[in-house]
Amino acid sequence: EEINGLGTVLKRLAQGIFVTFCVIFISFVILRMIPGDPAKVMAPTATVEQQQAIRDSMGLEKSIPEQFKMYMVNLFHGDLGESYFKSDTVLNVMEQATPLSLILLISSVVISIILSLILGTIAGLNGNKWEDRFISSIAVLFQSMPNYWVSSVLIIIFSVRLGLLPSMDYSGPASCVLPTVALALPLTAVLTKVVRSSLIDSYNQEFVKVAYARGISTVAIYFKYALRNSLIPVLISLGTQLGFLVGSIVVVEYVFNFPGIGYTVLNAILRRDYNLVQGIIILFSVFFIVLNIAIDLDQSVSGNPMEIASSAPAV
Repeated sequence: EEINGLGTVLKRLAQGIFVTFCVIFISFVILRMIPGDPAKVMAPTATVEQQQAIRDSMGLEKSIPEQFKMYMVNLFHGDLGESYFKSDTVLNVMEQATPLSLILLISSVVISIILSLILGTIAGLNGNKWEDRFISSIAVLFQSMPNYWVSSVLIIIFSVRLGLLPSMDYSGPASCVLPTVALALPLTAVLTKVVRSSLIDSYNQEFVKVAYARGISTVAIYFKYALRNSLIPVLISLGTQLGFLVGSIVVVEYVFNFPGIGYTVLNAILRRDYNLVQGIIILFSVFFIVLNIAIDLDQSVSGNPMEIASSAPAV
């Protein structure tokens, strides 16, 4: 089993490396095919000769295959290039922006998991009752609201009207509250529905009936068997939703002018800052690959809840 597990990991790593290379190549070509001259964006009032000098310094006069070859050689040496607009290396720019986005990402995930477990449990244990219908309706409402609209409403209520929280830029932990809420609401809605459905399904499974027959308490059945079995689809759904969450970070950070990685990559695209865009794309690719490998490994080592319940001691 250990050999099979190692083989699975190596296979997934090889697939991940191949996918990352394909993403780098495709994004590299597409970026340079997008209309727009980086030299004119960087120096719109410069002379033709000055703009040509900028293109030469960026290597844009060479063919795309030559540019890609140079980029890959530098990449294998750990050099992601320089951000022309930030006047700094790509690594330094990402090191400054990534922690802020991680704060939003981790905070929104933690809040979503806690709220979804509470709301999903209430709905699941009260299936088809008013509690279930009310929570399900709220979940549908939250899931259908676009992030940019939620962000705008939060700014109007808590920043403009009440003046409780900052709405723009980053000036401390308080600046993370509204973006985190904007990211957490849709994710909470999705996970709540998953928890509800999984709990209802779990209580209809044989392993829960076996646990009741063995005299195990209701609380123990919930935490040890029903909830534990429900966490598997929640984990899978969370892994899938993280992709949408990372995409939502770009929109939310732009609305709040939050200087995270999403705001940085959007500005880099608009400014044709090729090296910075490529570096962030590599960062995102590695993030998703590691995430998918972790989810696959977790699924492979998850135990059978039926066997766990049937072998549990009576309480």
